[in-house]
Amino acid sequence: MLDKAMAPVPRVRGTQDFYPEDWAQQVALREVMLAAGGAFGYREYEGPAIEYLDLYLGKSSEEIVTGQTFRIQDRDGKSLLLRPELTPTLARMVAAREQEIPLPARWQSWGQFFRYERPQRGRGRSFFQWNVDLLGSESAHADAEVIQVACALFSALGLQAADVQIKVNDRAALETELTGGLGVPAESVRGVLQVIDRLDKAGAERTCVQLAEVGLAPGQAEEVVAFVLAPVTDPPERLAAIVEQLAITGRDRYVTLDRGIVRGFDYYTGTVFEAWAAGGLRRAIFGGGRYDDLTRQVGGKQRVPGVGMAVGDMALLELLRERDRVPAPAPAGPDVLVTVFGAEQQPASARIADRLRRRGVAVELALDPGQRLERQLRHADRTGARHALIIGPDEAAAGTVLVKNLTERRQEHLPAGDIDALAAHLGGNPAA
Repeated sequence: MLDKAMAPVPRVRGTQDFYPEDWAQQVALREVMLAAGGAFGYREYEGPAIEYLDLYLGKSSEEIVTGQTFRIQDRDGKSLLLRPELTPTLARMVAAREQEIPLPARWQSWGQFFRYERPQRGRGRSFFQWNVDLLGSESAHADAEVIQVACALFSALGLQAADVQIKVNDRAALETELTGGLGVPAESVRGVLQVIDRLDKAGAERTCVQLAEVGLAPGQAEEVVAFVLAPVTDPPERLAAIVEQLAITGRDRYVTLDRGIVRGFDYYTGTVFEAWAAGGLRRAIFGGGRYDDLTRQVGGKQRVPGVGMAVGDMALLELLRERDRVPAPAPAGPDVLVTVFGAEQQPASARIADRLRRRGVAVELALDPGQRLERQLRHADRTGARHALIIGPDEAAAGTVLVKNLTERRQEHLPAGDIDALAAHLGGNPAA
């Protein structure tokens, strides 16, 4: 009796399959991001995908750590998690070599992250993220530089100020205003900030109710909401300095001051910002801010101030699709398919394929000497090969190869013995 066919195993909810053409798109976006950071001197680094849970407790967002992490245990029973973000890892790495790293340090990274949250448009449970961090400077110019890197990314992607705005706030100044001018008790500030962080989603009326739930009187709650929603006409000193610095290069057109930007991570100490898309998406594209105490929280002996941002791929790609600005991937397929005319010609085809690869030409070699040439050429078309190279009996006798340009639909015979010239013709590096 035959077994029933096994049902296909589904993809895990909230994750993505990247077929070659999809991954080429990811690579294209990654390269634009890393180039934007590289132009400012940011060096690429990476950390592990698994960390101890203790690294995040009391430092990252409580909502993320308690409700949105994928947790596992090692054989010793210690709790581990798949990284939901990179900043605690960065702080741990810096703290481990705090005497060796020259400051200020500019680091960037592209990697995969995991959060167990409800999948929706622009948000998944597995995603890629570009991280940009500037360590060792408390200057407002450092804050401005990280924001300027984000603006440079927008420019490189063809996004204008009408497409996306970076909303900036000073969390420390907001806390001072809450406890000073608005009389919020110090012990209530954290809860108030968590409520303000959701103001854009909850609305003013619901936010007043939530502020009352964390201890504010109704009149005081309304006063806090009115203050947060009011235009920032007299910005705190640090925000004014950031805007002034951005104005030097005209990047201030991307920036709006907004007291409602708080950010949910516990480690933020000052400047915080989020990029918000206009149009149908209308959601945060990425966020960042200043974290001046995090290295000591993870065991460092010295205080290393820092400011950074994290840009996820999914929401940004949604915006780019809306604006028809998705960066074009590199051409797919090999530079050349070396065909095999028959069993007698297979060794010659294999030798020339190897010699071309050594000179930087991407070569796919046909595998079945018995396959008809027509099918081999059809395969070359389907895989996106730009050339096909044929060594038949006539070519072998004449010491030539037939090169078909599959893009321009033309062909010519070239000497088989001058491999450097042939490699150059096919887009390789003859000096390799």
